Amino acid sequence: MSQIKGKKIVLAVTGSIAAYKAAYLCSLLKKRGADIYPVMTPNATFFLGPATLSSLAGNKTIVRQYEQGEKIYHISLARSADAVVIAPASANTISKLARGICDNFLTTTALSADCPVLIAPAMNHRMYLEDSVRENIKILSGTGKYLFIGPQTGDLACGEKGLGKMSEPEAIADRLCFLLVRGKDLEGKKVLISAGGTREYIDPVRYISNLSSGKMGAALAEEAAFRGADRVVLVTASGEPNSGRVEKIKVQTSKEMKEKMLDFFDDADITIMAAAVSDIVPEQSFDYKLTKKDDILSKLKFKLNQNILNILASEKKPGQLLVGFAAEYGLDMENVQNKKKNNIDAVIANDISRKDSGMGSEYNEVTMLIGDGRAGKLEKAKKRIIARKIWDSLIENLIDKGKT
Repeated sequence: MSQIKGKKIVLAVTGSIAAYKAAYLCSLLKKRGADIYPVMTPNATFFLGPATLSSLAGNKTIVRQYEQGEKIYHISLARSADAVVIAPASANTISKLARGICDNFLTTTALSADCPVLIAPAMNHRMYLEDSVRENIKILSGTGKYLFIGPQTGDLACGEKGLGKMSEPEAIADRLCFLLVRGKDLEGKKVLISAGGTREYIDPVRYISNLSSGKMGAALAEEAAFRGADRVVLVTASGEPNSGRVEKIKVQTSKEMKEKMLDFFDDADITIMAAAVSDIVPEQSFDYKLTKKDDILSKLKFKLNQNILNILASEKKPGQLLVGFAAEYGLDMENVQNKKKNNIDAVIANDISRKDSGMGSEYNEVTMLIGDGRAGKLEKAKKRIIARKIWDSLIENLIDKGKT
């Protein structure tokens, strides 16, 4: 119960016969000490009166978009909440969220939130098993922001029996406790992450780079913010974090990335080098565009680049955690093992020879070497989900054991 006490929870109710259970859930969360802000879709009011939730919560139930007289109240409410719970969640609302449709106060609030959004579906089993609904649930689950509980198999309002019954309020409250605990995993920590493929300029219009999208680093930064880190800094050559709680520092070259990483490194508790930094750089960068008559080939000379991860490792202080990424063409674990040295606490390797994951993809599949070198594989999933599992592993094997 202590996880909920004093927390600001948005309780969102959609148009489902299971809406009556939201009243009990509201009462249950209130008794556990949560500060409840009820939100209803217009259709939900056909099943449950707004006044009921207002009385139970002690805060006015919002139904209409601009009911508070504050045009952007959905933003301020969403940004100040510790969690949003949508219970019950209809197929209609789930589908709207998956497609970014904001046509009522509930959907605009949920889409604006940086905090976890716990969704408890409730609908006829045929609706729940419909391909389009399942696809929308998959889309939301893949973002890492939306988490689902249920539905359960049982007697439905239509008289049929099947998979579509909303989870019981006690189970929803318990799951919410778990999410709020996870939201404190990195409390008090300052996190620094690099992302994206650097650009090493030959002249003003030509450069050497790679296919890195920066999505893995951005996902790791979002998850760190999601888990309550005091500060999250993302130094990125590409990749946009969705969370407004992530500080983004934009760079292009490896030199710029090194300088910015060193600027923030001394103050960081946890640093993850997820960027794909170019291994080679031009010996000379020209300030004009080379042409054929300049004998381009004779001027193209390269040298090995500095290794930013090794530089950080040499600067690392006791109590700091340093994690590196290894982009391997065909997963050579011996090569990965060799990279896990020089004061580096963990190495995360992904096979870039695969076409269905890794660089430029929405998906990833990685192998982690943590601590004493134990390998653990994270099966292919959306990068946001891989980021969550990476943090799970780092927290369990290093952070909780006092490494930082």
